[in-house]
Amino acid sequence: MSEESDRLREMAAHQGLKLRTSRRRKPGGDFGRYGLSDAAGKAVFGIGEDGLEATPAAIERFLRDRTRSTWQRSTKGLKRVKATPAPDPPPPPPPRFRPTIGNLYAKLPSARRAEGFTALIERPGCRIERIVSAGQVTPADTPKVQPHDEWVVVLAGDAGMRIADSDEVTLRAGDHLLIAADQPHWVTRTSADPPTVWLAVHLA
Repeated sequence: MSEESDRLREMAAHQGLKLRTSRRRKPGGDFGRYGLSDAAGKAVFGIGEDGLEATPAAIERFLRDRTRSTWQRSTKGLKRVKATPAPDPPPPPPPRFRPTIGNLYAKLPSARRAEGFTALIERPGCRIERIVSAGQVTPADTPKVQPHDEWVVVLAGDAGMRIADSDEVTLRAGDHLLIAADQPHWVTRTSADPPTVWLAVHLA
């Protein structure tokens, strides 16, 4: 009973009321009954001519209803304000750089009469080019000799290659090798249909 009384007393105090409890210690009269009065002692609920009349449940229900009624009165007449939608984020700034995309297989020259050379990148110490061959070979008496290293990869078709003091090798799509500077070498065969497409990287 004490815990229940403390809880009801706290609820009443939040509304500026006082919880009245029976002074009887034995059953009879208003034993176990409660009432509510205001700060001046005026009866508000559960107090009659014969004493206290309300049960704990009735006191709690009255206080909860009173709280709900007070809240409804406090919100009556308030205007509902529509939430302002958040502004759209600003558009992203335009890109300052647009990459140039190329394709190694685009616009291949026929190479029927002569090999086709297309420079892709030229920088100090490095030159990258695409080579398209269609049956061309290196004459046996005039090997190719370069003052710099060259790395080559076959992208399409196939070819034969011989480097001085070595046997001939066959290169197919995906095969690559490094030709050292001042090393004589020969292209001994290139396919014509499909043509042989090379990527050559010259390293100074």
